[in-house]
Amino acid sequence: MLMSLKTQIRLGVFIMLGLLLSLGGYVIFTVHELEYEAPAVQQANARLAQHAVYLFLGISTLLGVLLMVRLPRLVTRPLHRLTADVERVAGPGPATRVAVAKNNEVGSVAAAVNRVLRQAEDERRATLAELITQRNRTESLVRSLDEGLLLIDQQGIIVLTNPVACLLLGAPAKELLGRPAAQVAQHNEMLRDWLAALHAPHPAENGSLGPTFLVRPHGENLHYQLTVTAIESFNEELQKSEPAGHVFCLRNVSDFKNLDQLKSTFLATISHELKTPLASINLSLMLLRDERLNAAKRQEIADGIRAETQRLLGLVGQLIEVARLDAGGELKLNLQTIPLPEVVRYATDTIKAQLDDKALRLRVQLAEPLPAAQADLEKTTWVLINLLSNAIRYSPHGANLTIKAKPWGEMVQLSVEDEGPGIPKEYHIRIFQRFAGGPRAAGMPGGGSGLGLSISREFITAQGGQLWVESQPGQGSCFTFTLPAVA
Repeated sequence: MLMSLKTQIRLGVFIMLGLLLSLGGYVIFTVHELEYEAPAVQQANARLAQHAVYLFLGISTLLGVLLMVRLPRLVTRPLHRLTADVERVAGPGPATRVAVAKNNEVGSVAAAVNRVLRQAEDERRATLAELITQRNRTESLVRSLDEGLLLIDQQGIIVLTNPVACLLLGAPAKELLGRPAAQVAQHNEMLRDWLAALHAPHPAENGSLGPTFLVRPHGENLHYQLTVTAIESFNEELQKSEPAGHVFCLRNVSDFKNLDQLKSTFLATISHELKTPLASINLSLMLLRDERLNAAKRQEIADGIRAETQRLLGLVGQLIEVARLDAGGELKLNLQTIPLPEVVRYATDTIKAQLDDKALRLRVQLAEPLPAAQADLEKTTWVLINLLSNAIRYSPHGANLTIKAKPWGEMVQLSVEDEGPGIPKEYHIRIFQRFAGGPRAAGMPGGGSGLGLSISREFITAQGGQLWVESQPGQGSCFTFTLPAVA
């Protein structure tokens, strides 16, 4: 049965007290007996008592020395072992628990230490799990950014990068992380340009806009604008901020660049579109000043001026409509029941001069019976005229042009077919966007303002219909729109 240290010490003390009490009682008893014995016997007994006292004193001394030597070892040995175990657990080794050797006070201390260690281990695991979660979340955020991100510390070492930055630099992350940026830049022209922006006389610091770089990672033109931001860390000891590196952020501005290019192209197209009728009007006015012209010729020139003026008014109307829509204005519709044959007849009368100019053969195919449409007469006619004008523009001389109208479920469908060069599939969505014209075929005139089809789709969509194109290169085009039918 194991005994605690306290029990062992108490037992040793009780043994010493018992021996001393026994020795004292024996001495008292011997002295009392000597009072009744003869002198010779008394002397013999005195010597015997003296020897007994010496014996007991020797035994008591031996036991005392033994207890003095043994007890400190009994107390300090478990404490030394406990200290060594605690130091081993606190060290870098794999040990995580203190050994509990005996069920005594030292064992109780070791068990308490183990409980504290388990609690600390649980808290450490919880903290570590939280840190890993936060790190994974941050890494996911950085990796999912559509902007290039590169972090360089104060010593010039690349400490963070994301897939977009690796794509722009043309190098995997393992070849960038942990390496000096200057060393990588010796073999990487893109990174060299970024670092040059950092050391420029007026670097793009504190989030200000820097230079724009053109890259072609997959053969496409991508524009990225560099922003360099200085990082500062707060020194608790010095109570001040210290520089900690720079963040290079590259924002994809390709859409803005493309939009700027589209608008530049639009301005050039609009200038051309305005210049042509104005030059024609100016020439016609100069001819009208010639008094030798007869009345018929003057009337012909006046009709030409009128046509060019209508063309200018139509172009200006498109610009005004786009400006109003961009400003958040809503389309004002005058919905009514309109007979489609009248819409087709008015549109064909309007473009008759253009048809005659290119000797185009117009065919009109109207289904019987053809239901009326619930639509805005003015805007629907404008859309049909715009589609016919585009078809005439891209049709070769003497080609056929077809207008079809037929019921289509609860809708009525109108289409304009031409025998032009056709439109590749990748342009089927783009041609309905603002300022974006279609492809320019060989021998064909340049595109228009890039607004007609965009406005036409908005007109048709606002009336509850759809507008789309079906076309292939070399097989002409068919533009179709639908409107709600009147039962």
